[in-house]
Amino acid sequence: MMMSNALSIVAVTAVLKDLLENGLVSDSITASVGDVLVTALPPDLIKVGTDERSQLNFFLYHVTQNRNVDWVSQEFRSKHSRVNKTQRSVNPPLALDLHYLLTAYGAKDFQAELLLGYAMQLLHTTTVITSDLIENALKNASTSNTTSLISQALAGVSISKLAEQIGQIKLSPEFLSMEDNSKIWSALQTHYRPSASYQVSMVLIDSHELNQSEGGYTVLGSEPNIEQVTALTQKQPIIFAGSNVIIRGKCLRGDITRIRLNNSEKLLVPEDIQETQINLKLPSDLSIGVQAIQVVHLAMGNAEYIEKMASNMAAVIIHPKISVSLHQVIDSAADLRSVELTVKFYPQLKKTQRVVLLLNDISCLNDLAQAIVVPSPHEDTEVMNIAVKDIKPGTYLVRVQVDGVASPLEMNQTGEYHSPQVTIP
Repeated sequence: MMMSNALSIVAVTAVLKDLLENGLVSDSITASVGDVLVTALPPDLIKVGTDERSQLNFFLYHVTQNRNVDWVSQEFRSKHSRVNKTQRSVNPPLALDLHYLLTAYGAKDFQAELLLGYAMQLLHTTTVITSDLIENALKNASTSNTTSLISQALAGVSISKLAEQIGQIKLSPEFLSMEDNSKIWSALQTHYRPSASYQVSMVLIDSHELNQSEGGYTVLGSEPNIEQVTALTQKQPIIFAGSNVIIRGKCLRGDITRIRLNNSEKLLVPEDIQETQINLKLPSDLSIGVQAIQVVHLAMGNAEYIEKMASNMAAVIIHPKISVSLHQVIDSAADLRSVELTVKFYPQLKKTQRVVLLLNDISCLNDLAQAIVVPSPHEDTEVMNIAVKDIKPGTYLVRVQVDGVASPLEMNQTGEYHSPQVTIP
């Protein structure tokens, strides 16, 4: 989850820009294309034609409401009513997804394609950006040019606390249709260049009416506060439904400590509770995607437990697991096949979730053979049959993205990715 601050949007853009700039400095690609400029400008302000130079540009072209805004709003309503019962009702925070257009420019043959491929590879390996990287990026943005707008905006702000509030950025590609892509470039009213779309989730912006301390929201007395939710071990950092997570923070232990997921009335009993961390086994029926988690302190009333206080909401990302098999060969030509794959999901898909099937040739892992956007299922399901057209025979590693959250690949004893895979004859 992103920070609750009016600087949220500009900070995200600065982090993405810094990520590409640092990657270019340490990569040999600059020897091929020369100096590369990284910008965050509207595309119609970039010079093209005879003055065109090697350039990568991140442009925020669209902002949408995040689908999890309901639990965020509920957290703010309940939390601030507890902190100050005399405070008048405040607006809930804006919960946003940011949509960026990454565009590559170059005056010579293949420069734009080379730069775009490099940038997409870099972003593919850094889908989750940690708070340490965020802090470094914001420091670079604030000091590299002290007269710049971003430097002035961050002046007087504690960047380390700002980065801590951000926590992490979740970055995922958006595979737009040709029609949607054409609409974007028509609206920009400028020359088309090779581009790719990305989504950042989720960004919060507060109401000014809320009581705030320097580092964020006021935390009084022994009010529990979640700082981080991670997998049980670093050997398996990806979180699945049914796995154990560690909730880290302050004042987490209460007289009676329970965990709430997604604003549910049913509370979970942790396996181990300490002042600064809690071990929780997640339910096996959690949905894939972003889930809200909250520490709740209870007290014994006359005949039932009474909620005394609750922590801030934190986000935990549930990744899908899949198994895959070749269902049937639909069409077979000399060099290409059209097949149908059967993919089984754990946990099951919800009918509103968006699925993208990703296939990588096992003999050349860096090349994405196909990315297929699959229509959302009409009802909750564990199994989907997905058509793959015009693909070469061979063995492919198979992944899926569900609402932007990718299934993992497993390694063999030699450290090579080997499953899940499917062989197309």
